[in-house]
Amino acid sequence: MGSSMWVGLSGAIARLREIDVVSNNLANGDTVGFKRERVAFSSALQSAVSDLGVGPASGAPGRAFAVEAPGGIDPTTGALAQTGEPLDVAIDGDGWFEIQTPAGARYTRAGAFAIASDGTLTTQAGDPVMGAGGPIALGDGPATVLTTGDVLDRHGASVGRLRVVTFPEQNALEPAGGNLYVPRPDAAPPVEVADPKVAPGSLERSNVQPVAELASLVLLQRAFEVSVRSIQSDDQSTQRLIEEMSG
Repeated sequence: MGSSMWVGLSGAIARLREIDVVSNNLANGDTVGFKRERVAFSSALQSAVSDLGVGPASGAPGRAFAVEAPGGIDPTTGALAQTGEPLDVAIDGDGWFEIQTPAGARYTRAGAFAIASDGTLTTQAGDPVMGAGGPIALGDGPATVLTTGDVLDRHGASVGRLRVVTFPEQNALEPAGGNLYVPRPDAAPPVEVADPKVAPGSLERSNVQPVAELASLVLLQRAFEVSVRSIQSDDQSTQRLIEEMSG
């Protein structure tokens, strides 16, 4: 396989990865608190790849291959929609709710919470929502959330404050499924927001812009077709060369 075919193949793989990401963004256009995912690519010089990353010598060939790089998620805040439900909470500004799952701490902007049978504040999936001192126990009655993140039980007594955290790096989180996010392995630890601002009775909508994503999808499909045609052209040229040499 010629090097030009490898270039075309790496481009086709990159376009397929982007198509997957954009398609997932579109599918979650109505998902509460969803953050559109971004994908980025860097180039690897052919000489650097063959030399195991030593680096190209002066005058080395300039062919390059697409290599996926961390793209992260778009942190833009989605529109806040009022629901009037007492356990619907949206973060008004930067920050993430911390959720305790069997796999460890996860983070989300989806504040559609519920009360478990044991009185613990949870996500819709049943994972405990973390407060400043651990899971929030509400007892057997309704609850009220204040704009400060404080949670009151049915008697108006404070039972905890929602733990809202931020991360020093912009691309610290990556999708973990179920509208939850997990820190990248090299990310710095989260920092708790001392004075969180939340919007009770509201939910944050997805920050996906469907029209923009659809336009990107069309362009990516065309770019993929170009990469495939490049591969086919290289394959045909190789076939002709073999036929001429064996003739």
